[in-house]
Amino acid sequence: MLNIIIADDHEIVRSGLIMLIEQQEEMSVAANASSFDELMALLANGEYALLILDLNLGDKNGMESIESVSVRHPTLPILVLSAYPEDPYALQAFRAGASGYLNKAVIGAELIRAIATVAKGKKYISPTLEETMPYGTDLDKQETAMTAALSKRELEVLSLIARGLSYKEIAAELGVSPKTVSTYRTRILEKLNLSSTTDLLRFAFEHDIAVY
Repeated sequence: MLNIIIADDHEIVRSGLIMLIEQQEEMSVAANASSFDELMALLANGEYALLILDLNLGDKNGMESIESVSVRHPTLPILVLSAYPEDPYALQAFRAGASGYLNKAVIGAELIRAIATVAKGKKYISPTLEETMPYGTDLDKQETAMTAALSKRELEVLSLIARGLSYKEIAAELGVSPKTVSTYRTRILEKLNLSSTTDLLRFAFEHDIAVY
């Protein structure tokens, strides 16, 4: 039996997923969580074959939640469900450690196919994403060669800049001073050999960093 854990902050979504999965003879929902903290507590005290994770749990940034789970439970396959479109969010999710990505608008029989694929240790790519994915994309690669030079905090700052936040807003988000944010920006420009905020925005867009 494939024991599955679900994490989604909407009860109606969890109920629907449980109903769909429990109809399968070899699949069972062993636990479900409505928050990231609840999810981590369940993972710490149980054994599961697969995690179905909402990209936006409410109490944790989506990509950070994937990274946190994959770091603490590296052998646990993560199938991401999201209301966000697959392009460009799916590639970000894969790079963060996900094994599959599905838009909530199309779940059904495709969800069961995705679960079966991810449970075998494979990546699940929907037909829609496969059509739009750049040729040669490596889904197991955590960072592109250019972004590999940036620290985790620098990537966070770049992401927040790309989302249009001011220095003051970024400082509040990260718990640092605006001057520190400015220092990070300067360091990022130097590492990426860029010269302006416009260049940073273009770089972030081209590398799908805005949803990091």
